[in-house]
Amino acid sequence: MADTLFSTAWTRMLQDVCKSAISLFLGGVYFLLGLAAFYLFSRQNTKGRVVFMCAIAVMLFLAMAELVLQIIVTSVSMRLLSSVGLDLDSVSFLKQQASLQRLYDIIVFVEDAILVTNNAVADGLFAYRCYQIWGHNKLVISPPLIFLAVTTALGYRTAYSDNLSDPNSHTMDSRVGFVFAIVTNLMLTGLTAGRLWWTWRQLRIVGEEKFAQRYTNAISVLLESGAAYCLFLVLVILALSFGRTATSGPLATLASFSYGASNIVPTVFIIRICLVTVTSPSPGPDSGGVGKLIV
Repeated sequence: MADTLFSTAWTRMLQDVCKSAISLFLGGVYFLLGLAAFYLFSRQNTKGRVVFMCAIAVMLFLAMAELVLQIIVTSVSMRLLSSVGLDLDSVSFLKQQASLQRLYDIIVFVEDAILVTNNAVADGLFAYRCYQIWGHNKLVISPPLIFLAVTTALGYRTAYSDNLSDPNSHTMDSRVGFVFAIVTNLMLTGLTAGRLWWTWRQLRIVGEEKFAQRYTNAISVLLESGAAYCLFLVLVILALSFGRTATSGPLATLASFSYGASNIVPTVFIIRICLVTVTSPSPGPDSGGVGKLIV
């Protein structure tokens, strides 16, 4: 029994140390990217700038909070490992193990909930941009918002069932929420890129080649960033398919990197939006005013 407890605690500790190391690296990159995006938006005078800046600030705060929690989780995991050396049959050992395990589960639940919230903010920002580009058309933006709400609800439900619910009760498949996230992202990318393509086509017809090239760049940014975001979500699904608590070092590294990168990609997306903006002072009659918006 002692060997089994030690092996389990040791494996979990190694996993958490690996996750913390990757989180520290990606968290530093994320923080610098967030500051860069915030700075770039602060120097622009474009519609929706305040919304983007507030969203970036929220995403940075959540990401840093998630990083701190991961470090705390690692320390609790180390404490669980060190307590294995105590008398396994003593009441104090059993109480300490139960207390530490409960604390571990609560912190991981909060960490997962923060991840879900951060992704909801990023996708919400994407939806807001799509809403602007479509001329505040509520009918167009409604389906993606419904999928976003379902994705977020599934994420919170999964976080609770994985960490705080009765182990013997039915748990929800963690991959379902990520599948909905991919569908939501594909819908928003398609709607936004499709609207920009239509405007680009109209500008080409009327001979506005200068502004048409800016729309071409914007479409490229949308498709590349959307594809990268979906790729990392697929990596998360693959990692979950082999089991979230798997003992494989490469698998734990893949899962940690995918989770962290899925937070970073939207921020890179935002920075590229800052660098590639459509600021036509006099868009064509069929552009729907898209030229006045950030894309």
